[in-house]
Amino acid sequence: MDAPRPSGTRRALLIGLPLATLAAAAFLFVNRDEPPAPKARPSSAESSADTRPQRRDESSPVPPAPTPAAAIESAAAQESEAPPAAPDTDPEARVIDRMRAALASDPEEVLRLDDAASRDFGDSPRAAERGLLRVRALVRTDRTGQARSLAEDLVERYPDDPAAKSAAAYMGIHPRPRGPSR
Repeated sequence: MDAPRPSGTRRALLIGLPLATLAAAAFLFVNRDEPPAPKARPSSAESSADTRPQRRDESSPVPPAPTPAAAIESAAAQESEAPPAAPDTDPEARVIDRMRAALASDPEEVLRLDDAASRDFGDSPRAAERGLLRVRALVRTDRTGQARSLAEDLVERYPDDPAAKSAAAYMGIHPRPRGPSR
């Protein structure tokens, strides 16, 4: 028994799409060797310079594109030569960065850092962000009850803060709607 033959539309797609893809690839391959568009007219001082058109087979002053490995090495060299960035002037931001860095490897350190930050900074504008990191550290140390209580507290204390909402979502808490209950 013969297999059913594809319909006309399907056959056109099965043949046409690969051909269109090959045509697009060939077009891109051929156009990559074309020289860039000519520059604007040179000024009168520059017009006395050599203005004969350059043939394609002559060597051009443009160096070849670096390989990806060379580009990575040069970027790393530029990074190491660059002057160091100005240190963050916000001490709480530095503590939060240290908390983020320690979260994956040492959640107990996150809890210690948050305790110290709570003493130093109190109820600052970034308290909810510190609370989110504390919730995640508590979960990593298998203290999910404390994490859930803290997440509920964060949502009540900072209802519009994205970090508090993230902590609630992380713990699967659905905040109660504000306003009169029905």
